[in-house]
Amino acid sequence: MKRQAKNRLMDRMHRGVVYTCMGLTLWGTYKLGMGLYRHFTVIKPAYKAEELRMLEAGAGTGPDVSQTRDAAPTLRT
Repeated sequence: MKRQAKNRLMDRMHRGVVYTCMGLTLWGTYKLGMGLYRHFTVIKPAYKAEELRMLEAGAGTGPDVSQTRDAAPTLRT
């Protein structure tokens, strides 16, 4: 009789741990999804708008590479 009660207790404890792990997995998936959603809908557009504002203001990262001439010699074999 004692053995059966111990097994029942262990089964309930195991079920509780499994449900806790499943809940944490679902919660983590939700948080990850919300973070990715926020990144693509709020943060990334804000960075793009700020970058565009800086480029329009003339505060670029340097000279435009397409308009400068490359002075490096061409290597030939």
